[in-house]
Amino acid sequence: MKKISLFLALSLISFSALAQNGFRGAYFMDGYLYGHTMNPALYANRSFLGIGTGKIDVQTQSNLGLSSFYFPGPNGNAQLFLNDNVSSQQFLGKLRKNNIEDMNVQYDLFHLGFWTEKNRFNTLTLSVRVSEKANVPYDLFRFLKEGTSDGTLFNIGGMGSRARAFAQLAYGMSIPVTEEIRVGGKVKALVGVAYADLMAKQTDLCLESGKWAVNSDARLISSNIPSRQTSGPVKLGDLYNLDNLDWNNLRPCGFGAALDLGATWQVLPWLQLSASILDFGLIRWKLDTRMASAGNWEFTGFKDMDITGEGAVTAQIDEMKDEILSLAEFRSAEVGSPADLLPVTAYLGVKAKPCSWFSAGVLGTARAEGKYSWAEIRGALNLEPAHWVGITAGAAYGSFGPKFSSALNLRLALLSIFVGAETSSFHFASNLDSRDVRFKDIFDPDNGNFVIPRDNLNMHLTLGINMVFGRKVK
Repeated sequence: MKKISLFLALSLISFSALAQNGFRGAYFMDGYLYGHTMNPALYANRSFLGIGTGKIDVQTQSNLGLSSFYFPGPNGNAQLFLNDNVSSQQFLGKLRKNNIEDMNVQYDLFHLGFWTEKNRFNTLTLSVRVSEKANVPYDLFRFLKEGTSDGTLFNIGGMGSRARAFAQLAYGMSIPVTEEIRVGGKVKALVGVAYADLMAKQTDLCLESGKWAVNSDARLISSNIPSRQTSGPVKLGDLYNLDNLDWNNLRPCGFGAALDLGATWQVLPWLQLSASILDFGLIRWKLDTRMASAGNWEFTGFKDMDITGEGAVTAQIDEMKDEILSLAEFRSAEVGSPADLLPVTAYLGVKAKPCSWFSAGVLGTARAEGKYSWAEIRGALNLEPAHWVGITAGAAYGSFGPKFSSALNLRLALLSIFVGAETSSFHFASNLDSRDVRFKDIFDPDNGNFVIPRDNLNMHLTLGINMVFGRKVK
């Protein structure tokens, strides 16, 4: 993941992981089989079954991107924000108080939806969910850029990173209350696979006589992640040995449960309101690492870093990451709680369908997770020019900036195929591995072996293939 962006390298625990609920751009799409993942009252118009191909959903969100950290130099080469040619105002003006990165993946191993008597729609899903997120406060970047004067105080409290990986078995039901109102619920049994949570309540840095004085109050807990625990102090960068992480032999390290609730109201024949709240629950982890960083010490890093822009971009990223991971010293301590509340997500939607082949909707989404919380509002237009094809396109704006989405749903005989994509812009970046890379080449998709958005790091890709059967329900 470190190749993707400087921001991901600053996420402190580079634990590639999976709390994604669905492709929000298709929330109002007719024939979308995964609406129940965002609102358990929503239903598919036919029964379906997906084994191994039910859905794979990958998403990354951030309010920063490569263009926040790299700037054109005098000779056209790409320069890291630390370079003297990049002014503090030029760099810091792009940052926010909390700079968040949020990665989510969900893979459905088994996906079943079926109708029963009394017009009830049932779903049963077995999936793997992983999430990784990080928060890097404004003052950390100000410290990196301006921390050269004696007596200057920087408070980088709030810095942290959190990762979860767990399996989920979910059963849901949507039932009619009246002809206009449906309610739905879903219960989830959760089995934890891996967990890590780093939180810095307070980390103050002050330059005194050419040396950095650090005052820290942080804690780190994890489960099922190999670590090098010692009785003495250990740097964060030396604590974990992710090379020994064997996904094939991981054992359950936590158990929990969660509940989804939702409702829809057909106000008029052409107008529908919907609302839901998801993942109200927790996982209780068996913690095998509990560390704390408290007290004062000296930090002597950032002395020999190559910030001229003459080296390979990824080498500069690695060097900076290593220095940041050396800011804190951790010791074993009885800290943290094994009870981990899941982030709660709420949806509120309005859909208008004036005719059989066209609809439009507005959807508000909010996730509550402390400093990792976010919100957005989006609009979508949906077309169904034939009974076997559905198309949607839309735009969103929120905590991670603008996003643009589109999706295609094909219903071919007994198969339903869904493909969706979302990005923050149509400008992309690549080619970070070469030495003396030129600024314009970073943003040339023809160079390099990967392509990501140039601005806010927002990408969402989803693919699902299911077999459909049974009667069609309107």
